Amino acid sequence: MMKKEMRFNVLKDFNYDVLNNSEYGEDSVREEIVFPIIRALGYASDANNRIIRSRKLLHPFVSIGSQKKKIYIIPDYIMEINGEPSWIMEAKAPNQDILNTKHVEQAYSYAIHSEVRALYYALCNGKEFLLYHVCEYKPVLHFDIRLLPSYWAELKKLLSPEKLYQNSNRNLSKDFGLHLKRLGFDTFKELIFPGVPIASISKLDNDLYTFTTGIKEDETTYCVSFDFNHEVFLQLKNEISDDVFNTLKEPLNDAIIEIQFCDVLFYVSIGCRLDGKIMENKDEMFLPLKINRIIK
Repeated sequence: MMKKEMRFNVLKDFNYDVLNNSEYGEDSVREEIVFPIIRALGYASDANNRIIRSRKLLHPFVSIGSQKKKIYIIPDYIMEINGEPSWIMEAKAPNQDILNTKHVEQAYSYAIHSEVRALYYALCNGKEFLLYHVCEYKPVLHFDIRLLPSYWAELKKLLSPEKLYQNSNRNLSKDFGLHLKRLGFDTFKELIFPGVPIASISKLDNDLYTFTTGIKEDETTYCVSFDFNHEVFLQLKNEISDDVFNTLKEPLNDAIIEIQFCDVLFYVSIGCRLDGKIMENKDEMFLPLKINRIIK
């Protein structure tokens, strides 16, 4: 006799037809779908593994004139493990596309907030479930909510209190370009970075140069790559040493040129933009910043 596999389904009594009702909104998704999932993962309002609803977080980017007026952002749920925020959850109405950039940006901004610093952020509109790790650009999980039983073991492995930190080390670099894109800064025509340290420059072809450096933001260190063309390179005249400038100015033959500055760092102020292509290798994804100009 074949043994039938029984999969746990926290939503086994839920009527999915109600998702087509125009009056079934975000609050209903939060109460009837999202909250039961969070509870089943092992969190409660009165336990060490705690559910926090609608905590006010001071908005990190907003200021209004000269008035000291506080603006707050409010995530739907923050899950804490022994007093430490671990992941956040955002509910949306069934007619909302949770892959929409603005919704993902919103959830990411909650997860990286200085008062939270969560490892994961999730979104659910009652029809789909979406889970991201803060160090990765692509979703860790994305599935139709009707398939929850099939994904439950993986969800428990990633988000349950006893497993979350055990499985959270993704060993990926935190890329600053992807960080800015997640926050919506790719809509800006130019971003200004004063006093950027340069420890090396590579010439990849006759119209493409690059250098990589570290940037620290709000106690987190990111790796950032800056790409620029030959026109911008010429603006580095008098900003770097003459021997380095002249070496990099020479046309390439076959191999790329990489110059490491062993005993000195050069500091330049740059204007750049976020409209490059997301790059990927076997270890990570990253988004180079394109330099528009060197600021004298």
